[in-house]
Amino acid sequence: MLRFLTGLICGGIFGAGLLLSGMTNTLKVQGWLDVFGDWDPTLAFVLGGAILPMAVAWRVAARRRVSILGYDLPSPPKGEVGPNLVIGSCLFGAGWALAGLCPGPALASLSFGGAGGLVFLLAMALGMLAQPRLRARIGGAPAPRSKMDIRALTPEYAVSPQIEPQDLPILQAAGFTTIIDNRPDGEIPGPLHAQTMKAAAEALGLTFVINPISPGNFSDQVLSTQKAALDTATGPVFAYCASGNRSSCVWALMLAGVRPTEELIGIPGKFGYNLEALRGRIEAAAR
Repeated sequence: MLRFLTGLICGGIFGAGLLLSGMTNTLKVQGWLDVFGDWDPTLAFVLGGAILPMAVAWRVAARRRVSILGYDLPSPPKGEVGPNLVIGSCLFGAGWALAGLCPGPALASLSFGGAGGLVFLLAMALGMLAQPRLRARIGGAPAPRSKMDIRALTPEYAVSPQIEPQDLPILQAAGFTTIIDNRPDGEIPGPLHAQTMKAAAEALGLTFVINPISPGNFSDQVLSTQKAALDTATGPVFAYCASGNRSSCVWALMLAGVRPTEELIGIPGKFGYNLEALRGRIEAAAR
């Protein structure tokens, strides 16, 4: 609930900023982009005002592994400039100039944008649905880069961000005997889906447990599945999700009442995982 409330507040502030700055005024936007005609430079202040706080935000995020509320952070923007970025930017700019709208302002002006705004939103949705298939057809499916970083909460249990099949022999060599996948398939590309990873792990003689956790959804079933995997493991257990945060949270909830609450929050905290939002639930389970 806190996550949705925070998102609602931030979205409201963002939308109000778009309205006040004139970003929902299609004539002002088209005037800004008409550099060879009747140019209106005032939106430069809006864009500059957006870039500066985001530059600070990315620097702060680079020092953390999870958000202040304990949720996974988005991947940082890529720094390299390639043909996809240039072509995509030109197409985006052309569409922006023709319509006078881009995604954020289109949503902010939904109540007064009329039929044109609605058509823009529908076209945008269709483009977003078509993009993955078009990208795969043109350049092939992107090869995901491994983010594995083994973070041992205890000698028997470690967590990590998303891993790839080629990471499994490394985990086996490190002594892990059980791998737990805490990430839903809907968050990741096909080559990393649970059944694919399970087949690769079992080919190496590793035990692979599929226990997907949606953000914030630490149900009794999730806890019992994770606990059963630990109880039956013949050696150290390795669990992964997007950042390792969910795998840390389920560990803390499993051990509520077995280890002190401060340890259950403090140990993941050493790796950048903020479990303070779970303190009440951990203490209640301990009682």
